[in-house]
Amino acid sequence: MSMRLIAATVGALTLPGAAAAADFNPPQGCETFLTVQARECSVSNFYRCEGSAPVRLWEALFSGDGIQSIVAYDDKYQWLDARYAWDNSREELLPPAEDPIDIDALIEEGIDTFRFTMRRSAPDDSREITVVGADILTDTTSTIDGRVLEHVRTEMQILRANGTVEYHARGIQYLDRDERLFFLGPEEVYDEAGNATPFDGSPVDFITPGEPGFAQTLPLYECDQQKAGFSPAPVAPAIGGKETDHDQI
Repeated sequence: MSMRLIAATVGALTLPGAAAAADFNPPQGCETFLTVQARECSVSNFYRCEGSAPVRLWEALFSGDGIQSIVAYDDKYQWLDARYAWDNSREELLPPAEDPIDIDALIEEGIDTFRFTMRRSAPDDSREITVVGADILTDTTSTIDGRVLEHVRTEMQILRANGTVEYHARGIQYLDRDERLFFLGPEEVYDEAGNATPFDGSPVDFITPGEPGFAQTLPLYECDQQKAGFSPAPVAPAIGGKETDHDQI
């Protein structure tokens, strides 16, 4: 599964200003292979690096204000290392994971449970958090910009050391089986009183090398006038809906 706003702000990155549509520059020895323009004023650049095992890929997430996060995933899509730009925090996997995220288990068995611990470090905070949840593959698909994506029902909680819930989210993510990639989708985040706040980071455009807009860091959809292009995005499928088509071509 993919995670909202996680991962490392790597020092080797050249970070563009919030107002400029600059190209994404990964660290030396790395290559960007996919740019994803998404709803809620976000754009992600996926990249790989030589000799980076156990890391398989990184995802750098930008908003209209600039870089927000970069996340490192292994070949099973387990989160390994995460830093947030907005508060200079970092989340590192503490191995071994009790029940790691496993994209192969999801594809082969239709369900993948997970439970693992990360060390969260911030300028004024250092503690362990436990991530628990499950991904369930459904028979629903969406075609978005020419890609057929499978819907994955997902639920996740982040627990404090005392077992209380710090974060709880439930919704849909998208699985690109051929590319072994996850993308955010419509979800609800619950506060301690059980009140839900909806979010929807569904992809709109998939941009590969050589196509216009590849490696850009300025988001295009659902941004206000001060941040970016403020273009409306297509309506995402309702959770649990059958096949839909978001193709922009």
